[in-house]
Amino acid sequence: MRTLLITLTLVLSTLRASAQQDFMNVFVSTMSFQGSINELASGNLLVGMAVYPGATLLGPSGNVIHSGCYAGSTYSVGNMASLRRYASNEFVFATRYRTDSCDSNAGMTVWHTYPALGRMDTLGNVLDLRYYDLNGPQCSYFGGDVCVTEDSSIVVWGPNADFYAMRTDPSGAPLWARSFGAHGGFQFIKELPGGDLLAGINMDTAGAVVARMDANGNFLWCKSYMRPKGMVHDAIIESDSSFVITGFTDSTNLFAFIPLPADFQPKLFMMKLNGAGDVQWCKGYDSDPYHWYTSQWSRIERTLDGQYAVLATLGEQGYNFFYRPFLMKTDLNGDTLWTRSHGKTDFIYYTRDFLACSDGGFMFSGGIWGNLPDNNSGLPYIYKTDSLGNFSCSQRVHTVQVSDLFPSDSSFTLTSIDGATMYPAFVNDTLFDPIVVYDGCTFSTGFDPTRSRNLKVRPNPTAGRVTVEFADPLMAESYYSVYDAMGKLLYQRPLPTGATTEQIDLSRFGKGTYVIKFTDPEGVRHERVVLE
Repeated sequence: MRTLLITLTLVLSTLRASAQQDFMNVFVSTMSFQGSINELASGNLLVGMAVYPGATLLGPSGNVIHSGCYAGSTYSVGNMASLRRYASNEFVFATRYRTDSCDSNAGMTVWHTYPALGRMDTLGNVLDLRYYDLNGPQCSYFGGDVCVTEDSSIVVWGPNADFYAMRTDPSGAPLWARSFGAHGGFQFIKELPGGDLLAGINMDTAGAVVARMDANGNFLWCKSYMRPKGMVHDAIIESDSSFVITGFTDSTNLFAFIPLPADFQPKLFMMKLNGAGDVQWCKGYDSDPYHWYTSQWSRIERTLDGQYAVLATLGEQGYNFFYRPFLMKTDLNGDTLWTRSHGKTDFIYYTRDFLACSDGGFMFSGGIWGNLPDNNSGLPYIYKTDSLGNFSCSQRVHTVQVSDLFPSDSSFTLTSIDGATMYPAFVNDTLFDPIVVYDGCTFSTGFDPTRSRNLKVRPNPTAGRVTVEFADPLMAESYYSVYDAMGKLLYQRPLPTGATTEQIDLSRFGKGTYVIKFTDPEGVRHERVVLE
């Protein structure tokens, strides 16, 4: 018995040591925010968030290690639309690229906007970038989300009115491209076992659409559900090629300050389909007296114990506006196991990306609005809960009523204009003030966004040693951390109270890029140093 107790104690200690820390962080001084969250083997996080288009490397507790930004060398590059893992240390991202005028409207130039695909490392350094001229009739096709397939090709698609899908080989050359004239847009494309593709499409007349495509982008079947204003958002692929879809049964484009009509009663739904698109079961979730905020998508992830977790955004009572994040876990039949929500007084929230973490917890990104510092209209946040979805503070209760739904499917045909041409695109690294991180539990409407300490690191590049100059004498509990280009912590040292300079020796490491992170009670600052 004693041996068993010792063994259990060691196992539980190991699990606690490997688990990531729960956190609720709000980020100040960010302008570019997509919110894609990627968990690295080190426990660090690479997210699509930066002061300018780019990505940010976070530590396991959600603090900034490094933020990389990029800008077009000649033409305009748009905000990052998606950031997904491509290889162990490489990520693919989608954005937009503007090069020349397409049309004019009332004397104003309408720019020709192309989807663009690029790759970057874990510090946000852009490795390559290409844009694509689709053969469709529109002036603008934005880069949407991306999917990396088993053969390392990349599928990218356009949401909303940018109704296209394209697949490239690993070098970025187009394998096929489809542009559609009908009003709609892809919401997801996922690879099925065997190489077929599953697509979710929202259309203004057909509602929620699910389609199966072969590896060459040809439709095998295309079916609509929840007509005429239903929406699909996300899917989980099962091992038997069945799939579970999330979405809303109804949607509206009403202006935020116009009261919603009494008959607008959308339900969040989960629907299981077989490989031919036939409905196996469908559950609806009613959040009365709160509506779902249908302008923001839902997300679904598989939990470590094989169940489902769903993230959505609750809406304000009676109005088409976001209110609070909503997190739910269900069994394999769509029956709820628990529901969670969070909300501080005087603030409202919407959700974006969703991740089931390797330690069993859940992480999601989104935006927060309220009486924010520096007249910010909205700031991004990233929250990490435990495995039961519990928040560190301000947890709210929003139960749902579950009902069985019986949607019917209707087959129809989509026609496309095919083809695209690839061109090289060019960007430059860009420097901005650091991102400031605040605890989402303790910040209030009066918090001060000026926390980061001014400092200088010289020389940079360096042959080995750098001198750090601080604008003010250091306070107690200050330290610095050194990370390599993969975000791995190399070492950490305390800084003496009252110091105005510090010598840091990097000569024992190989040539490359390193990040030095400085932390004190007033905030965090990080500097990128090149060792030659």
